Amino acid sequence: MKIDLLELSKQSTFSTAKETKMHLSENATSMVFQLFIKNVYSNPIGTIVREITSNCFDSHVEAGVTSPVLIKKSVDKETDTIYISFIDYGMGMSPTRIEDTYNVLFESTKRDDNTQIGGWGVGSKSILAYKRSTGNGEGEYDNSFFVITIYDGIKYYYCIYEGKETPIISPLYQEPTTEHNGTEVRIPVLQKDLSAFKKEMIRQLYYFENVIFDGFTYEDDYGSTDLTNDYQIIRAKTFLFRGNQYSENVHICLGRVAYPIDYSILGLSSADFRFPVAIRLNVGDIGVTVSRESLDYSEATIKMLKRKLIEVKSEITEMLINQYDNICSLEDYFKIKTKYGQLYFSNGSSFNVSNVIKMSDVSLSNFKYSFLKMPSDKQLFNLFFNRRLCGKKESRYSTYFEGSYADILEKKNLYFLDDDYKRKIVKQAYLKEQHDRYYLISKKNLTKAMMSDICEMFNRHDVLFDTNGLPTNFMLSLFELQEEFFEIITNHVTNYNDIIVPDDFIATRTKKVVDAEIRNNFISLKLISYTSFNQRKVKLASLFDLNYTIVYGTRDDEHELIRAKQIFDLLFDGDILRTYYDEYYNKFTHSRRKSKKGIIFIMLGQQNVKYMQYCHKAVHIDQFYNKMMYRKSDTVLQYFQSYDIVHKYNEIKSLFTSKCFKMLDSSLEAKIDKLNNFITSVHDSKYDNIFDYKSMLFEYFKITDIKANSAYTEYFKIIDELINIQKKNKDILRYINIPYDVNSIDNLFIDILRQLIVL
Repeated sequence: MKIDLLELSKQSTFSTAKETKMHLSENATSMVFQLFIKNVYSNPIGTIVREITSNCFDSHVEAGVTSPVLIKKSVDKETDTIYISFIDYGMGMSPTRIEDTYNVLFESTKRDDNTQIGGWGVGSKSILAYKRSTGNGEGEYDNSFFVITIYDGIKYYYCIYEGKETPIISPLYQEPTTEHNGTEVRIPVLQKDLSAFKKEMIRQLYYFENVIFDGFTYEDDYGSTDLTNDYQIIRAKTFLFRGNQYSENVHICLGRVAYPIDYSILGLSSADFRFPVAIRLNVGDIGVTVSRESLDYSEATIKMLKRKLIEVKSEITEMLINQYDNICSLEDYFKIKTKYGQLYFSNGSSFNVSNVIKMSDVSLSNFKYSFLKMPSDKQLFNLFFNRRLCGKKESRYSTYFEGSYADILEKKNLYFLDDDYKRKIVKQAYLKEQHDRYYLISKKNLTKAMMSDICEMFNRHDVLFDTNGLPTNFMLSLFELQEEFFEIITNHVTNYNDIIVPDDFIATRTKKVVDAEIRNNFISLKLISYTSFNQRKVKLASLFDLNYTIVYGTRDDEHELIRAKQIFDLLFDGDILRTYYDEYYNKFTHSRRKSKKGIIFIMLGQQNVKYMQYCHKAVHIDQFYNKMMYRKSDTVLQYFQSYDIVHKYNEIKSLFTSKCFKMLDSSLEAKIDKLNNFITSVHDSKYDNIFDYKSMLFEYFKITDIKANSAYTEYFKIIDELINIQKKNKDILRYINIPYDVNSIDNLFIDILRQLIVL
């Protein structure tokens, strides 16, 4: 990096006295080293990665080579020492250069060259800021490292370490070699720091290309992202884009080095520049601090950054407009409306700009309906189409179809009706079995009766039909829009009339008559009891004649059958569960009491599944939830909501919910009684252990966001009030010995508490 030392030294003077040059004390060398090498870096590992890799690339620039820089991890098996090496194939360093440049603080060969990253003459010494504990005592550490450099056929080995006053470069040995010129900086690294080095290599070298990583494995730091150079940097006019990992806001790439922008210094909001791109700047365009860890925010830098940020935002906006220039059809519009703001690049990468660039800022000049104020896809659907629900009713816990374009693409329980609609009961029964609930879509007739809705939706007050009852041009556009929307539906949704009901389903609906010979046959099955499967020989007639539910599966469904039985026993009346088969009377019985209701869970061989079609209420385990469990959604939700209250209640110490505490303040008595009664009711409930099955129930009920409803808000308020009192009195209660049985405390103790407790 080019640094103009003469420019830095220019100062206006006004004194007539003799001028003298300020200089360093003879004893200042050690102090300067401490200040600029050991204490200047807030992130030593990140600085090492950035500075040493930059030096490698600078060496390549100086030598005019295009070889990759190599960063390698190796292990010395004799000492079990881990090393990370930064290897370049550039100039190499002669003993003279080591002595005159590398060995001198603030000496650099790069101050007159903006094609190179360095310039301060301190980066190569930054490794000394990495302190490895020796274990010899507090404050004892080692920060030595090795430099192996090849210059004109000689390989030189040096050890660099911290001396008593200044760093020491100790030549180890030299040997002849035929290897290409270059330098390796080899750093001993602690195992615990490997993860930090890898993370900093990803972050500090984010915009460095032509780097090869060798020897780093997935197990180094127990699963962090492996280092890779398998990426592509998009180079736009004003910015670079590699991915979303470095920052969600516009940052800077100075040469190859990335820096975040402090928007508060610029007087700007980072939210206005939420793009994961880097402003393209050349080395020397703006200044950095001596540590090169951050930007130097001079007035010139602030002015340039503000201008560059506007340029980046303008270019991204232009790119988005160009991307949407080919939006013509309604489906094109729906696609970008659904995922508006996703800016795509030629390599398939993308990022979203919708938080900064609104859709109203982008002109869709080629969209055929651009003259309309377009409502949402759901609003359009409800205007143009009928949506008929079939099967089970919708509930607040189920996902249902609202008419969105995304639902039209994704949902499999949608069917459209054409003009030749033929209603068939068996087909509707089949679709109900397949989907539980499904929807039939048909076109509406846009009539004069809908004029007010149409005008309001499109914010138009045109006459939709002329005096002769003929549609105006605006209304003709709506007819066209409706037809195009219906075409989208027919392209992605199945025609109801094209559904063919399978023969085996028809067979179950017609309830085939089974001859006596089959009824008298026996099959082997396993009946689920409370703890295991019971193998039984069961007469088929006893299965065919059952008037209660049979949940069945094969060996492949064993786990699901056991789990379904556990959940059923938890949520339903366990007395109706039949767990025993009397082979003498050929009947399923219950060990606890007789009941006309019943359910059995059985596992049978694949060859016997065919007999289930002759049973009145046989349900395959795959349909268990759809047929039975949905009715318990409210129960499960209610008790999971209660769980949050019980969990928070347990944070209250027993004193603050006790009988004696209620006596301190009459206003607390009713609240505490109400809370305690609720907690008791939960623990006394049959479902007290429902929380033991929480993860299992989640799989069935898909309850992912459990929040207490308004009925429980009061309980939370009471708990918060008691916890607040508990916090206020935490220090006081440390000096009071509370009796174990807080409900048997006498009046004297209550009087003492009344004097001390802060309510």
